[in-house]
Amino acid sequence: TNGLPLAVVKEVKAIVDEYAPKGFIIGYRISPEELHGKNVGYDYTEALTLISEVIKYELDYIHLSLWAGYNSKPENSEKSYAELFKEILDDKTKLLIVGGIFGEDTATDAIENYADLIAVARGTLIDPNFAKKVTEGKGDTILHKISPETVEYSHLTPGLLEAFSREDSLGLPPLPGGETIRHLHTGKYDI
Repeated sequence: TNGLPLAVVKEVKAIVDEYAPKGFIIGYRISPEELHGKNVGYDYTEALTLISEVIKYELDYIHLSLWAGYNSKPENSEKSYAELFKEILDDKTKLLIVGGIFGEDTATDAIENYADLIAVARGTLIDPNFAKKVTEGKGDTILHKISPETVEYSHLTPGLLEAFSREDSLGLPPLPGGETIRHLHTGKYDI
């Protein structure tokens, strides 16, 4: 049942149309699958159905959060999530993906083969100069994993350092190299 998500999109569009400056960008972020146990959540086919309705509201982009990586595929599918969603988008709606981009090589592959736009989340947490290094032709110097020696360079906030130095990363996808900074976990924010 897509009633609530579509009602939210409709209301956001109405508010933007009334109050935002011309050219204001609107997107919709979704995990293509959220399966928890046997009967809880939704699969990618249901997400595709929802997004095919969402794009009727003329959004600028659809943002896929791909925890398993930018090129990940649903079980029993020859196509990646990005390819499946790209097929249903119109010419105006761009596909933005995030997940598993830690270097210039994966960033290039993601943008050339999977999506119109990419987001670099954990890769930027590890190397806050990720984009700058790419644009300056220094992509080969991007840090690909966290280590005790690079924590200061990464400028993680105390909360992020606590989260990513935990064995479970508080349920977030772990940082590559995260096991090397476990000893930095203080438990200060543990509940």
